[in-house]
Amino acid sequence: MKKLIGLLILVSIFFSSCSELEDSLYEKEALAYDLQTVSAEYGYSGEATFRQFSNGSGLEITIQLFGEASEDEYYFPAHLHFGPYEEETHAGMAEMLSSVDIRPLKSVTVLEGYTLADLKENEYHIKVHLAADGPEYDVILVAGNVGKTTE
Repeated sequence: MKKLIGLLILVSIFFSSCSELEDSLYEKEALAYDLQTVSAEYGYSGEATFRQFSNGSGLEITIQLFGEASEDEYYFPAHLHFGPYEEETHAGMAEMLSSVDIRPLKSVTVLEGYTLADLKENEYHIKVHLAADGPEYDVILVAGNVGKTTE
């Protein structure tokens, strides 16, 4: 019985330490933006969440798509572009983001040198493409404005 109680205490300390570590890794504020369906044929929607590291080194961007996942390995390229999203417009790319894995429908990117304040003061949008090149590159699965554009 004493071993069980000791084990429960250790487990609770471990989980509270993990939570404290995550809390100390990021600033309290996070910004979340909707990613709208662009290609109705594929039916994805999504959300992009921006969290700033507490040491000021940059941002973590998590893209979560909602729709049909797959067990096959495939990645949808994602980019952060300058300016607001407009259909059929090829805006300049601010940053290449980590591709979205079709299995969990998720990607996580660390962008060094950015802050949430930078994001709020500038206009950007995110696009997630069907493929990295060829004609399928022009198929936009989801897109959404982020930063000042959304105010």
